[in-house]
Amino acid sequence: MQRSNDNKQAGWHCLTWDDLEHWAGSRSVSRGRSYQQQGRVENLAISEDGRLLATVHGGDSYIVSVRQVAEKKAKRDSLLESQCTCPVGSNGCKHAVAVVAAYLQAMAEDKKVAIAKPNDPRWFQLDGSREAQDDFEDDEEAYNERSSRASDKHRTNAKCDEKIRQYISSKDPDELTELLYALTQRYPELREEFCERIALGEGDVKRLLAQAKSEIHTLTSQHGWRNSWTGEGYTPDYSRLQHRFERLVELGHCDAVVKLGREFLGCVMDQVGQSDDEGETAMAAADCLPVVFDAVIKSSLSAPQKILFAIDACMKDDYDVLGDEIGVIFDAKWRPCDWSAVADELKSRLQNKSPANDDRSPNSYSRDCLTNYLATALKNAGGNDEITAIYETEARATNSYERLVRHLLDRKRYEDAERWASEGIERTSEKLPGIASGLAAALCELAERRKKWDIVAAHSAWKFFAHPGTGAFVELVKKSTKAGCGEKVRNTVMRFLKTGIPPIRRNASNKDKPSLVIDPSWPLPVPDYIVPLMFRAIPGRLTGEPHYDVLLDMAIANKKPDDVLHWYDKIQAERKRRKNEWGWHSRSNEDAVAKAVAKTHPERALDIYQRKLDSFLPHAQISAYESAVIYLKNMRPIMKSLGREIQWKALLSEIRLKYGNRPRFMKILDNLEGHTIIETQKTRVQRR
Repeated sequence: MQRSNDNKQAGWHCLTWDDLEHWAGSRSVSRGRSYQQQGRVENLAISEDGRLLATVHGGDSYIVSVRQVAEKKAKRDSLLESQCTCPVGSNGCKHAVAVVAAYLQAMAEDKKVAIAKPNDPRWFQLDGSREAQDDFEDDEEAYNERSSRASDKHRTNAKCDEKIRQYISSKDPDELTELLYALTQRYPELREEFCERIALGEGDVKRLLAQAKSEIHTLTSQHGWRNSWTGEGYTPDYSRLQHRFERLVELGHCDAVVKLGREFLGCVMDQVGQSDDEGETAMAAADCLPVVFDAVIKSSLSAPQKILFAIDACMKDDYDVLGDEIGVIFDAKWRPCDWSAVADELKSRLQNKSPANDDRSPNSYSRDCLTNYLATALKNAGGNDEITAIYETEARATNSYERLVRHLLDRKRYEDAERWASEGIERTSEKLPGIASGLAAALCELAERRKKWDIVAAHSAWKFFAHPGTGAFVELVKKSTKAGCGEKVRNTVMRFLKTGIPPIRRNASNKDKPSLVIDPSWPLPVPDYIVPLMFRAIPGRLTGEPHYDVLLDMAIANKKPDDVLHWYDKIQAERKRRKNEWGWHSRSNEDAVAKAVAKTHPERALDIYQRKLDSFLPHAQISAYESAVIYLKNMRPIMKSLGREIQWKALLSEIRLKYGNRPRFMKILDNLEGHTIIETQKTRVQRR
């Protein structure tokens, strides 16, 4: 018996907390351990073949079974399998974790665990029948048996259905009438189904529409919410409304569903906007949309009206509620004359729309959307020639220059594209720099098409001076090399990074119009349309701040550890001189520095890691524990290469001694050292 018990325990001895987190997730492990520590696991037992069985008290009492997966059946990251009567059901719920933790705690304390008998009623509760005990045979046999039972269940359901059909067929009309009436009294859903059928049969569609309308307003008045910590929340249930829509369409009342659908969409968009959840309300409401769009297709609306229904719905959808379902209308086979009628309607709406006084106002966005749909309608109607004129008008109305420029580039009207882009940059560079940047990118593409590499390099220069960085530096040198001046640009830019003296600076003498003063040695042109962008990008004074952080990043990227330490020390000295002035080169990545010099300058790397470790240790937070362990992991191979493994272990012992009252931190350290759960539990038992 002792040998059997040892065999049962053998696999459990090797489990680590990492194994449990791979299986169940960190949140389930955390909550499961809490359950175990609170004594919620009762009547723990283990079967002859090593399956755990227990009762766990949570919001309710649940029966749980956990077993180790046979090696031939184990999937990657699946060392365990569980079954639970809770809503999660199987594989890694918090109740299963609690049972595993309780069993391993018992092993650590050398407590005996009862033998689970094959006829324990809890097995039957888990499986739903006495056949559950058959599952505790050989793994392969149990697997095949479960598959066989699933097939048997399907065949049994089919037989039951056939028997029900035969039973109904055997009844005479009077008996069926009494039976159905009795069922309608017993089941409200069935009664409601008959009421709807009767109302529709009598032509009383108005009553059903009134009920559906009332239900729309009742459902959409209740905002969804979700508490991500507790899992509690409320999501409106639209299934009944969906059923009403389907029934109306099925019985040919598509126009009524279209009318209800318009109202439904308006109410739902408001509801989704005010709901405090992660999209559950939107997804629930979206289940009703396919039937609404199907009703639109089947309705008596004219083809243009159907297309406009879809456009209006999209114009109201700020939360992506419609998804791809709306495509059933847009993708239908409409004639060019249908799209032409849609275009005429959208033109009229655009003309009647008030001007967009504020470039960032909702009205401006609405005009842009309307213009996009108008362009689509014109394209499908064969009226491409009108699109350019509309885009030109709207560019000045809503600053939608980028759309116009892209349109002109697609049609290879390069001169017009450059002219409109230049105008757009001048108008938007001050208040809407994002639009100006997009226009500049379009002009850069144009320069590349024309192989004007000096202009392409000028764009890269503007981007570099706006946001100095390793990537921008590499791109600038690459483009400048194509333009034949790579070395000159590289030297000038390196001088700028080291001194802060730019080759291009603002001209402070002319305040009315932005202008630049360009060093004669700067080899790249500065096109007129880039001047407003460059004016915003560069400092106004002759000498700005040196960019040691960029030089440091470049040294790391180029794998030059001596240069890495040179620029790192420069930054540290400057910080000290400025008394750690906030924001000064805050981007300097000490972790990357330590990694870059770990092999050539191990002591410097250890010094950085130790300081970072010391900064996290005092904080009693999970994120701080995890960060501290990262630095311990980084220090370990460096100390090993220096023959100081004993010092690393001493460091861990010191941390354990000082912070031993933080169980979550101790668990993370256990994982770092590869301790099994049994080892950590025994250590705690000894400490007690």
